[in-house]
Amino acid sequence: MTKIYKPILFIYWGILTFLALLPAPQSELLFPFIDKVVHFLSFLILIFLFDKSFKKPITLKTLGLLFCYGIFIELVQSLTITRSPDTLDLLADALGLLVYFVLAPKFKNRRETL
Repeated sequence: MTKIYKPILFIYWGILTFLALLPAPQSELLFPFIDKVVHFLSFLILIFLFDKSFKKPITLKTLGLLFCYGIFIELVQSLTITRSPDTLDLLADALGLLVYFVLAPKFKNRRETL
């Protein structure tokens, strides 16, 4: 099962990086903080795909690696003309990672007991 998730992970990660460097859309007019929701969901999906792609459980080291990716994206955005780094984006990234890290084991254990 992990074989199908690995290519999806790397394709998703590439698309995520590409989209993070495109000029920022002005969608906040429709929904305040929509970009924070997108950051949260993007990193929640990223850690989910990471978890499904490898047989080993997610560790704090993995969590740190994925958070460093978020920092990297913010640093690269600071070098572009149309984007700027935002600490709230990093907070949303971290929350997406942490929600999965905390809740996923509970769902796995629940499935095993059923």
